[in-house]
Amino acid sequence: MSHVRYRLTGPSFPGTMELTVWADGRARLEHARAGGVRAWTAELDRAVWPWLVDGLRSARFPHVAAPTPLPGSTLRELTVVTIGVAAEVAESAEGVGGGPDGAEDGTGGPDGGLGGSLLFGWRDGGELGLEPVLRILDALVYQVGDGAVRETANESPRLAHRSAPDRALPPPDPGSPAAAAFGTVGGRPAYALSRPGRTFSLYGLPYGEDLGSATVTDAPTRAVALGTAGGREIVATGGDDLVIRVWDTGTGQQLHATTGHDGPVLALAASGGLIYTGGADGVLRVWDAAGSLGELADRHEGSINAVCVDGTLLVTGSDDGAVRLTDLSDGRTLHSLPGHPGWVNAVAAADGLVASAGSDRLIRLWDASTGQELRVLDGHEASVTGLAFLRVAERQALASCALDGRVAVHDPHTGTLLTTWHSGQWATAITVVSKPPAPATPEGPATTVGAGAASEWLVTAGDGVRVWASNGTLARELTGAVATAVATDGALVAAGSPGGTPWFWRPADGGFLPETPTASGDGGVTSLAFDGGNLVCGTDSGTVRVHHPVDGVVAVPTPHTGQVLALALDGDLLVSGGMDGTVRTWDAVSGRPLRRLIGHTAGVTCLATGRVGGRVVIASSGYDRAVRTWDAATGRPLSVVHGHPLPVYALALGTVGGRAVLAAGSYDGLVPVRDAETGEDVVVLGGNPGTVRCLSFHDPDVLAVGCDDGTVRLWRLPDGERAGETRLGDVPLALSSDLYAVTHNGLSRLTPPESQ
Repeated sequence: MSHVRYRLTGPSFPGTMELTVWADGRARLEHARAGGVRAWTAELDRAVWPWLVDGLRSARFPHVAAPTPLPGSTLRELTVVTIGVAAEVAESAEGVGGGPDGAEDGTGGPDGGLGGSLLFGWRDGGELGLEPVLRILDALVYQVGDGAVRETANESPRLAHRSAPDRALPPPDPGSPAAAAFGTVGGRPAYALSRPGRTFSLYGLPYGEDLGSATVTDAPTRAVALGTAGGREIVATGGDDLVIRVWDTGTGQQLHATTGHDGPVLALAASGGLIYTGGADGVLRVWDAAGSLGELADRHEGSINAVCVDGTLLVTGSDDGAVRLTDLSDGRTLHSLPGHPGWVNAVAAADGLVASAGSDRLIRLWDASTGQELRVLDGHEASVTGLAFLRVAERQALASCALDGRVAVHDPHTGTLLTTWHSGQWATAITVVSKPPAPATPEGPATTVGAGAASEWLVTAGDGVRVWASNGTLARELTGAVATAVATDGALVAAGSPGGTPWFWRPADGGFLPETPTASGDGGVTSLAFDGGNLVCGTDSGTVRVHHPVDGVVAVPTPHTGQVLALALDGDLLVSGGMDGTVRTWDAVSGRPLRRLIGHTAGVTCLATGRVGGRVVIASSGYDRAVRTWDAATGRPLSVVHGHPLPVYALALGTVGGRAVLAAGSYDGLVPVRDAETGEDVVVLGGNPGTVRCLSFHDPDVLAVGCDDGTVRLWRLPDGERAGETRLGDVPLALSSDLYAVTHNGLSRLTPPESQ
């Protein structure tokens, strides 16, 4: 069987990734890293293989002179094995309508002429003419793994479906993560310790008596915090399952568990202040701006690709081929409609009708009250990706778009195809916007005749965002950039980009006036919906963001989309840092999301809070080696210090000589102590062999430094003299200001600082 193999390795990637795409539409992704090998399989849209072959042929692969990659650079290797490729391409391309550039034949000759291999540097693809091919392959790396591998850009339409992990492989070894924190339980000094098999255990000081424990997940816990909030003593945990949990240590009650989708958000709808999101995990979740309200009981057996709301009717479509109708008034499933043999990409509902479409290229119409299939509409030569009801000549019509780049408009009551046209090379979404009235003239109100007199326009997203009259006349191209989603509330049109930025346009005087784009956030936009003047964005990282067209992001109800690596408590404020590179703040007791702090370009591994200049400040750092501070009340960034050559794993805020300082410990063992406001070095502590894992100020002028060589060293500040050392025999996880240390094995007393 002919196939394309795509390998990625180098310093920009953790391990080696290998994607194999077969001509029959199968795909497999393997990711080998230090902890083991993980793998996924998926089914691909029928457009993929002919698009790849056409792109390879256009680049004259493999007869390309690739420059010698630089030593130590990230490498790409592209291998094509051709076995009867002409017949395979013809079979897989049947009904697709050629590649993304409109080619009708992607064979490249009787035997394809594509067999061979090419090794080249990460940035050399453009010079080799392989950018169209690499764009598809990079997107498939992301999509086949359901977003678990995020090192490549996802800038193509949804092409991978029914992704599943390879259960035959042993799960990757997460190591033996553990976390600890000091605080109080029952009004007495205590510490919390999380180890494999135990979410947390609480122990008293100084004798280590058991004060309680909990085990609620098999996923490793990587962060724990103890504190007091809302008059309660609480413990918070976070880890590999992305869930932040908080308990009242006095009652043992779990106060909240902040969770989201396990993978990308693929579809959403918004209505009446509620947000309905469907994910790659097959779960439909309900949110408001303050957080998750739960999930609907009936899960799909595959990714939820489409969601729409019409009154109290919720319609979802999935990779399992089912269309499900749910009554939002009571959460009851009304009908499950198994009419599609492949996956469902799009749904729409209006006036008692439900439309659905997907990989079978057909549009099915259903009676919403009975679930009866009314008729089947044809008109596309590739997977249908978008549906929208509109009115044409005062009658209801149904518009659709597809990966063949065509828009079709049908009469849903008779099945008649009213018109069809090419919207571009491919399309991913379609919506309807009211056409503004034409301006008046001195002779009186302006009038138009024919199809152009329709009161509604169609807007398509794909290889551009374009506005159309219902007869296919192009009214305006809003942008030629790739767009993944489009939505309107009548006053604004919004489109989402693979880079995460939503664009806005305002219809006026028959045209569209561009608004200032909102800054991009975490994850490419997969889905959009307006509600109450705000735009809700679903992303391929699993985040849901609420945007105001002028004010930017106003709410992020979803939690981290990567491992939770750090937690800190400061009164009623809970702060979390994650592998997704974000710092989040929450109401510690209710779990209500407060702010999302964006600035880090890699995972956040450590946090600290304290008072600087009369305000509460959050300090954060991690794999991007930048130490940042933020105003905890407003989320405003205060400072950033670059200069660590290696990742930072520990932070501590304290006071030296009457001024606030921030200490940071890194992989290289160095501990710079800086002025917390200016970032200027006060002293740099050397002599700490191994990675610094934890820091704590003891009295104003002594800093305890715990390293993974099992040693805690005390340093006097600001002169940087050694004041003592304690060998623990294990890696310290947390240090207290009253000279205790916690390791995997429990509590140790530190040797007090030597007298001067």
